[in-house]
Amino acid sequence: KHFDSFFDAYKKSIIGSTDKIGVWISGFFGSGKSHFLKILSYLLENREVDGKKAVEYFYDKIFDNMLLADMKLAGDTSADVILFNIDSKSDSDSKANKDTIVKVFNKVFNEMQGFCGSLPWVADLERQMVTDGVYDEFKKKFKGISGKEWVNAREDFYYEEDAIVDALSKSTKMSLESARQWYTKAEENYYLSIEKFAKRVREYIENKGKNHHVVFLVDELGQYIGDNSQLMLNLQTCVEDLGKYCRGQAWVVVTSQQELKAMIDSTKDKQQDFSKIQARFDTRILLSGAEAGEVIKKRILDKKET
Repeated sequence: KHFDSFFDAYKKSIIGSTDKIGVWISGFFGSGKSHFLKILSYLLENREVDGKKAVEYFYDKIFDNMLLADMKLAGDTSADVILFNIDSKSDSDSKANKDTIVKVFNKVFNEMQGFCGSLPWVADLERQMVTDGVYDEFKKKFKGISGKEWVNAREDFYYEEDAIVDALSKSTKMSLESARQWYTKAEENYYLSIEKFAKRVREYIENKGKNHHVVFLVDELGQYIGDNSQLMLNLQTCVEDLGKYCRGQAWVVVTSQQELKAMIDSTKDKQQDFSKIQARFDTRILLSGAEAGEVIKKRILDKKET
């Protein structure tokens, strides 16, 4: 039933365009939200395990041919699937920062592409070097100068000044002086807006070819937001801009113990209008304890006598 809700919504973004790109999965502790999210990640990525595609494992479990066709269509559509627990990916002090949700999304998006997750201005430089076709040359020069692999040393950004500046001037169009200036001002000059992030995701999708999708699967989002209306607003704007700029090719699927309406009702700022978030999270899946009987029957009682 829940697969049907999800894949019916997801299909709309494959055969057309939509700005309803949010899925809110709720249910009490132990109802299987994280498990459901993980299974979705396998199906959307449709990775091969032991010689079988993920969707093939469901051929003998689901007997609705329309649903199976939708699942197969989703699996056959190229996608980057980013599954993460938002609390473990965010900085320790980040809940105090109202822009934190877009920062975490940007971090996991950078990591998925192989760029630096913890220092976003370094990731921006890496992205630019890839665009200019000089990233491999930079990594080679950096290793020659410092003796270290760039991907292992980049988080020691503040201890590797000379090697970074030298490698930049030797592999890019930057002079030694402008490379030094970039290094000194990089963090200070860096800024990230939600619109900039959404446009970057769109650019990435366009470079990947026809109908590519990026799916953010965010576990424990409801717990992370709690009653913080600023975080809720940040999520609303994130989902709104991803819907607006990517037209269905970027999705946000989240888990929460509370249902969306209950989350909104519990936020501190009762004056804030959260109607846009409700419109974007059009697909809502409620996992309840009512299915426990079926789980017991399927997982225990259907087994062999031994």
